[in-house]
Amino acid sequence: MTRQDVVWVTLESVRWDHTSLSERSRDTTPTLSRLAAEGRSYDDCFSHDIWTRASTASILTGRASSAHRTWSNDAALPDSIATIPEAFGDAGYRTVGISPNGQFGPGTGLDRGFDDFHYLTRSTLVSEAGLPSLLRWAANLRRHSGGITRDGNQHCLGYLSTNVAKRHIRRASTGEEPLFLYVHYGDSHHAYVPPIAWRDRFADDLPMPVDEAVDIALDMSDRMYEHIAATDPFDDDEWTALRTLYDTAIAYVDHLTGELVSAARQRLNDPVIVVTADHGELFGERGLLAHMLVNNAAVANVPLVVAGANEFPEAGPIQHADVMKMLCRDLDVDHPVPVGRDLREEEREFTVVQRGGARTRNKLAQITKHNRAFPEGEYHTDDVTALFTPEWCYRRTDDDEELVARGTDEADVSDTRPTVTAELREECQRWLAEHGQPVGQTGRADFDENTEAQLRELGYLQ
Repeated sequence: MTRQDVVWVTLESVRWDHTSLSERSRDTTPTLSRLAAEGRSYDDCFSHDIWTRASTASILTGRASSAHRTWSNDAALPDSIATIPEAFGDAGYRTVGISPNGQFGPGTGLDRGFDDFHYLTRSTLVSEAGLPSLLRWAANLRRHSGGITRDGNQHCLGYLSTNVAKRHIRRASTGEEPLFLYVHYGDSHHAYVPPIAWRDRFADDLPMPVDEAVDIALDMSDRMYEHIAATDPFDDDEWTALRTLYDTAIAYVDHLTGELVSAARQRLNDPVIVVTADHGELFGERGLLAHMLVNNAAVANVPLVVAGANEFPEAGPIQHADVMKMLCRDLDVDHPVPVGRDLREEEREFTVVQRGGARTRNKLAQITKHNRAFPEGEYHTDDVTALFTPEWCYRRTDDDEELVARGTDEADVSDTRPTVTAELREECQRWLAEHGQPVGQTGRADFDENTEAQLRELGYLQ
């Protein structure tokens, strides 16, 4: 039996309502729009978690965050949890993973199951991307990066990731093994500084010169905790600058995705294409930035486009594990994908987004260093499980719960909506009992010096 190749692209920190799939005025993601026109696009896709390590772990294991528990900077995937790439390998696939982010890499155990895993950092660019690709990238630093600068937040590695992926696509096109290719594009992560050649794409929307907007974005990223501690850190023009550069960065990774998809379709036989994001991003919701502290729609509602797959449902709530569940069934890959559903057989009534308490407590400690009056009591410091329906978001910790209407100011209405609260409480307890219990012994993350430096630049380590 000839089985389809699979190309899965995960975009870093991209929220659905900043893509062309929504009603945005900026055309940030023409590639996603083209894929959606020929396949399936989902407006109500929610990530399993709100940061890269835990979200990616759920994508690649089909388990809830509270099961694999990669919730803190110290946590790695338990050895006892079987990964989906391992299952694809057992089914005869050649499995390839590509990542520029240490959260998805050898240090967290998320490279397990990939025959070839390419973790791109300063110290590995030659060995992983190859000298010819690196020289082409260096010759195009303005087109595909931030020019000649030592500031790591201005360098983009997506061009190199794409070249590595294309190399494996060429190899697969002449071999007998089908390909499972998983590419994580990181260039839409804060500081939202796109390559120099891309910075004018939406410059007409900027209230200041592009270089000044870039300085604002870099400062936001460098002093993120200090800005959050201020609770109202930016004026209207500065917020506009941040959102505009963010959209520009999204447009760049969408362009790279288009190049990758084109190469896959030229050389592979009718591949399944999946494009999504690991989580969304906060732009002032509750005074917050990046992706921390809360699991609301801004940081969890992500784009999802599937093309080339067999009879996927047209619409409805969906999560990444559901896609993996259906792909595994269609391609005869033996993995249970425990938290996923085959939505062709049963619809989802709600999606589930979790957020770990350990990471939250660490973030609050960093924020309150800058402002002891910061309202940290407004944020749950325990693990939080949130259920999203089309109308409601129900959040639960071990000893607290709240109900908020989606699209509102997050006011808790659990007291005035007791019936809805009781129904979702019961669903949440049932779901946690079935899917949310810890599996195996949490591993310990092991980062080398270069990975630690990169994670500091991204704001994960102090």
